[in-house]
Amino acid sequence: AKALGESLQGRSFDLVSGGTDNHLLLVDLRSKGVNGNKAELVCEQASIVLNKNTIPGDKSAMNPNGLRVGTPAMTSRGLVEEDFVRVGEFIGEAVDAAAEIQKQSGPKLVDFKRILKETPPGRLLELKKEVENFARRFATVGF
Repeated sequence: AKALGESLQGRSFDLVSGGTDNHLLLVDLRSKGVNGNKAELVCEQASIVLNKNTIPGDKSAMNPNGLRVGTPAMTSRGLVEEDFVRVGEFIGEAVDAAAEIQKQSGPKLVDFKRILKETPPGRLLELKKEVENFARRFATVGF
């Protein structure tokens, strides 16, 4: 989780509490100009699974300004520190795409969703392929 946090901080993301001492990261998106709802939607489109989350200072859980990223599933699949640097790059690119869409859509979530569905940025489609190719290198846990 520390390697992922450092990767995100290297991309100018703020982490709540400045970092992590456990398996979770709470990312403050306010400096990125996009909220957790929108970033989560774009990450989902890029095959990145994480959760929107409230952060200190948020006025409503319906409009959170944070993302919660957990690392246990990734470490279970065999990712190591250098892989988490790449995961941070993927998340950064997805959040950048969300900010790009928001410039077109304005503040309303319904307009954001419409643009994301109708005309996703070309880079987002490429990012999805990159994420999926990266993930294929790591076995999933079987039963």
